[in-house]
Amino acid sequence: DVWGMDVARFGEWASLRYTNAKVRENYSRRFSIRFPNEELPAARPAQTTPLYDTMLANNAVMGDSWGLETPLWFAPKGTEPKDIVSFHRSNDFGPIGEEVRATRERVGVTEIANFAKYEVSGPGSEDFLNRLMTNRMPKIGRIVLTPMLNEFGRLIGDFTIAKAGEERFMIWSSSAAQKYHMRWFEKHLPRDGSVRIHRFDQTLVGLSIAGPRSRDLLQKLVDVDVSTKAFRFMDFREMAVGGAPCMVNRITYTGDLGYEIWMAPAYQRLVYKAIKDAGEEFGLVDFGMRALLSMRLEKNFPTWFRELRPIYGPFEGAMDRFIKLEKNDFIGREAAAKEQTEGPKRRRVSFIVDAADA
Repeated sequence: DVWGMDVARFGEWASLRYTNAKVRENYSRRFSIRFPNEELPAARPAQTTPLYDTMLANNAVMGDSWGLETPLWFAPKGTEPKDIVSFHRSNDFGPIGEEVRATRERVGVTEIANFAKYEVSGPGSEDFLNRLMTNRMPKIGRIVLTPMLNEFGRLIGDFTIAKAGEERFMIWSSSAAQKYHMRWFEKHLPRDGSVRIHRFDQTLVGLSIAGPRSRDLLQKLVDVDVSTKAFRFMDFREMAVGGAPCMVNRITYTGDLGYEIWMAPAYQRLVYKAIKDAGEEFGLVDFGMRALLSMRLEKNFPTWFRELRPIYGPFEGAMDRFIKLEKNDFIGREAAAKEQTEGPKRRRVSFIVDAADA
């Protein structure tokens, strides 16, 4: 795993000016203690979404996610939106707990622009994706979750894929790996031009609503039926949300009932305002990336570069149900089959830490 030395860790935002600022910052801190979750300020903000100023006005503490300013948590009104770093519970613990509790009990909204977004299209797109991914591609209007392996059967990606049309797929994954993944995609593109790949970066942004009242909230924003039967778990639809053209996934990273809503940047503020206005009666709250990561841990959802890395195989990563060894050949299949037969040498599991200060 040589990720720490791979230039694909950086995007176009890592300019000479950015690099100079970060080098100076890192060198000046060479004898300083680095605390958990510490965010460093040099060369920021590099990239922002249309909601950046709105998030600041909402008392958000912002963090850097592959060069993009992302809400981490929301400080209570009347307090300074600032991390006080510590090896113990920091000042974000209480507010994040409230964000999680409100989302689990009512409904929450968070910005998800920091995901990687791709479109794969063309007559060869389905065969191409079936060759790269371990899971079968979905039918039109449906979503699958799938790992991607290298030729040694090691995990090099974890994707959400929706079939948006006969020859069109929408793909979401970790933002930090998008250059890394694009390099792999382009390496395996067929030379006959039958497959096209577009990386959206920040030309497509998103919001996620999650919690038991999220369906009621979404229904107020759309003119189509989003009941359980009409809009099932793992469905994909294109619809107007709050008057804006959007793509909507019936899926969330929190593990709750919820939706991912994707739109062009020009519509993000419109959709966010519509969600906030309609959500008042349901007790809607804003929640940040740290609450999202807390909730996905409670559901045992892995995330890229934390639990899933190229040093692990798919069965070590507990991704068994997404590995379709019976389908036509995919990259890494032989190694994955061997791992299944011999059994993984280690296994990803979740622990409950029963302590007052963990």
